[in-house]
Formats: sequence, C-alpha cells, structure tokens
Amino acid sequence: MALRRIRRGGRKMSISRRAAIIAAILALVIIASASLAIQRPMGPSQPTGASQSATGSTLGKRVTLLGAGASFPYPLIAKWAQEYETLTNGMVVVNYQSIGSGGGIKQITERAIDFGASDAPLTQDEAKRAPGILHIPEAIGAVVIVYNLPGIDGKLKLSGDVIADIYLGKISRWSDPRIASMNEGVGLPDREIVVVKRSDSSGTTFIFTDYLSAASGEWARSVGRGKVFNYPDPVGARGVQAKGNEGVTAVVKQTPYSIGYVELTYAIQNDLRHALIRNRAGRFVEANFETIANAASASAPKLPKGDEPWDKVSIVDAEGDASYPISSFTYLLVYKDLSYMDKDKARALVDFLKWAVTEGQKYCKGLYYVPIPAEVQRLNLETIAMIRI
Repeated sequence: MALRRIRRGGRKMSISRRAAIIAAILALVIIASASLAIQRPMGPSQPTGASQSATGSTLGKRVTLLGAGASFPYPLIAKWAQEYETLTNGMVVVNYQSIGSGGGIKQITERAIDFGASDAPLTQDEAKRAPGILHIPEAIGAVVIVYNLPGIDGKLKLSGDVIADIYLGKISRWSDPRIASMNEGVGLPDREIVVVKRSDSSGTTFIFTDYLSAASGEWARSVGRGKVFNYPDPVGARGVQAKGNEGVTAVVKQTPYSIGYVELTYAIQNDLRHALIRNRAGRFVEANFETIANAASASAPKLPKGDEPWDKVSIVDAEGDASYPISSFTYLLVYKDLSYMDKDKARALVDFLKWAVTEGQKYCKGLYYVPIPAEVQRLNLETIAMIRI
C-alpha cells in the first residue's frame, strides 16, 4: 500500500511538471514568432532551392542551357557540362548536341538554342543573317589525317599538296611515287585509297579545306575552303561519306586502306594513327600541345574584337619551324543582346561562358585541346562583358 501511494504521488508530480514545461515552451514560441515577424521585411517570400553559381550570381530555379554545333569540341563541352552541373549543385545543366558547325550556326541564327559552337567563324553572309552574334574562342585544336594501313607501323609523312591530290582523285593508290618518296623504307601497299569525308556541314571540313587551300594552288583554284564538299565528287566509288567526327573515325577504323580527317581527340581516343604533316618551314611535325600552341601564338595579338567580323581569321599553315599546320580555334557563338531570354537563363549563360574561358580551360589538356592563351582569355572576357541581359 505504501509503495502504491508513492507511485500515485509521483505520477501527480510528473503531470504538474509536464504542464509547466509545456507552458514555458508555448511562451517561447510566441515570443520567437513575434520577433521574426518584426525582423522579416514585407514582400514576396525568398525562393527555395537557390544555388550559388560559379561566378557568384544566385539562381532561383534550375536552368538548362541548350547548345549545339561542332563535333570538333564536343568532348570538351561535354566535360564542361559535367563539371559545371556539379559545381552549381545541379542548378545549371548544359545540354550540348554534336550536329556539326553548319547545324549549330543554323540553329543559333534561328535562336532555337542558347549558344552555338563552330570551328569556322561566320562568313559575311552568315553574320548578316544573325546580326549581333559574338565569337568567343573556346579552345585550340587540330585536324589530323588518320589512316588505316594494315601491317604498317610508325607514322606516315604527308604534305598538303599530296593530301589535296588524294581528295581530288589525282593520287589513287597508296604506292603512288609521291607518297613513297616521303616515306622511304615503308612498305606501302599497292592498294586503292579509300577516301573518307564528312557528309554534313562541318567546321572540321572548313579547317581541312582552309589548309588545303593554303597548301595547294590547284585546290584553292578549283575547290577553295568551305564547310561542305559542294562540288562533284572526284573520288567516285572510292569515296565514303560519314556524319560528324564520330562517323569519320568509325569508318576509317573499320575500313582497311582508308584515309580521313578528324579532330585530334577522336584519333587518340580511338587509337587511330595520324600522319606527320609537312609545315610551311618544310618540316614534318606531329600534332601535339606544343606544335598546336605554336600555330596559335603568333595569331593571338591580331584577333578582332568579339563583335567584329571574324571571317578572315585563320591559323592554318602558320609560320614557325615547330608549328602544326592544320590547327584552328574553335568558337562559342552567342548573341550580344540576350534580352529575349528568361533572365535566369541569360545570367546562367553568361556565368557559364565566363567559367568556360577561365576555370574551364584546365580541362583542355586532358582531352588533347590546347587552352587559349592569356591574351585570348582577356579578349573573351571583354567580349562577354558586352552581353546585355
């Protein structure tokens, strides 16, 4: 009985204590709520899920940036997209489609995408159809001549005039004396050359034909430079067409005795041999970081402003003993006036562009692109500063 009374009494004390504690908590909640009401300004509530972007601007919602164009820089832009989405905690997604430079120029002209990419600067006619487009060099790359020669080790040596004549159909066999004379001791097969070229409008084709126009007078007179092979195919049944750097790479890899042209990254990633090319100084050079950078270094101080015409810009067949002759800038294309865009998207695009031409450059070498020089980086930041949101 005594024990039961003690428990009953303890229960009464516990209930009283709980009531006191609850009353105290309620009083604190009322005080805190009143304090917050005084401190919080009147107006719309703050957005939730905001993320601090790489350059410090706060986005109130998740943004997807749509880009399309050249396959030449696709591996680099894909890497940027992956890193930037992580950097912004998933608040900025970059969706880039590799459809060729011509397709990218067409879509940015129609404002169907937020930014384009091209290995060829806009021609005068293209610039007229897309007034207000800015050119932003994003990296420097090289087009290499890839080939599939079973049983041949080492790297072939080729010159611009010989490559031109292969594509013009004047050289049709691997054993041709002009190829053999540059490759003494190499047992070249007496087999027909299978010529592979791009089927789509391509900045890689532009760089390739730009170089052949500089290296071969006949090519310059009869074909010239352009993003498409828009002339009767001189290689006839020997010719194979493929879409994108990806397509040309696959065809050459699968086709014995073939030759083609692709961006350096595609050759390295797919274990395709690429030729040493004779440069303006008469030396056979390999495409690598040093030789590609050499080709660009002399051109950097002569570049136009971002909103000026770029149609004459070219770094192919550059001077210098160690310059790789089929080198080129690759460009991001964006409108100077982005007021037609949602403001969050426009701000995100500007931030991404700033990041790509500065911090994003550290990803170039891992993918066999040459980062833009400091002078070009400064030019790009001046160009991006022109953008109106």
